[in-house]
Amino acid sequence: MKVGRIALLLAGATALEFFFGATKYRGAWPVDWLLIATAVVARSGGFGRAVLTGAAAGFFEDALTETLLGLNAFAKAAIGYLLAFVSVRVVLGGALAVGGVIALTSLANDAIVAVLRSLLLGSPIVLGAPEALWRAIATGTTAGALEAAWSFPWREWRERRRLRRRR
Repeated sequence: MKVGRIALLLAGATALEFFFGATKYRGAWPVDWLLIATAVVARSGGFGRAVLTGAAAGFFEDALTETLLGLNAFAKAAIGYLLAFVSVRVVLGGALAVGGVIALTSLANDAIVAVLRSLLLGSPIVLGAPEALWRAIATGTTAGALEAAWSFPWREWRERRRLRRRR
């Protein structure tokens, strides 16, 4: 994936995170857009770009939500590396597989941030909170829907639809 596309992807994900994360309806569908952006870059298989994109996405998320910079940056960089490693060895086929993997990485992101927050700030570790599970479901479902939309044969569908209208 080219650097310009990565920058555009991060800018869009940051804007979505900023505008939807700041509303009072955040709890209704709490998607981690920056994790999805990291996963998109990691699926191309480039380890360096996946790690750097994850770190940048994490810093953007930390700037928007955390008091201590670097927690989400470390977590998303590690997840970017892990996803790039998996995408080189395993072909994730279908929207369900992609959605499931992204849901698991969302839970892993929350676990890494909780452990780092405990080590650095002395706060208690809370794993498996209902909010984290709901965020994982929302992020996985959104990533699966985006994968289904991306892999759908739109051009052929449009052509068949056009031919049906002519009859």
